[in-house]
Amino acid sequence: MPHATACRAAGLLLMLLALAACSSSGSPEAPSAQPRAAEGVRRDPVVPGRPARVFVMAGFGENCESLASPTVKVTQPPTKGSVTFEPGQPTTVNTSASGTCIGTRVLGTGIYYTARPGERGTDTFSVEASLDGSVTQRTFTVEIAE
Repeated sequence: MPHATACRAAGLLLMLLALAACSSSGSPEAPSAQPRAAEGVRRDPVVPGRPARVFVMAGFGENCESLASPTVKVTQPPTKGSVTFEPGQPTTVNTSASGTCIGTRVLGTGIYYTARPGERGTDTFSVEASLDGSVTQRTFTVEIAE
């Protein structure tokens, strides 16, 4: 990939963190007035012992094409559960720098949270995503169903 294209692609990672709000089924939803995953809060409570998709980190190019999935790692682990990652997860672009890719389906790395059985309340964790030299961090808060 030429250097200018690589720089644009890496810069897009920083612009796409507000990609999808996820329901408990892990399916992207239409935007609403409720808090969204893009704001760092999962809309629906998570059920202890069951993985729940919290967010998808993805990169897309100038023509709205999916780029390679970013590398994602936990930088602050949750205290009441665990976090796993699954590449190749579909999501819908809700924001982009140019606004031209909104509504486009792309693939990225899904971030899944699993609360330990018996846990209650809220939990928080942070992740770091990198793509072509661009790095961004994000903190998430999840509500655990009682």
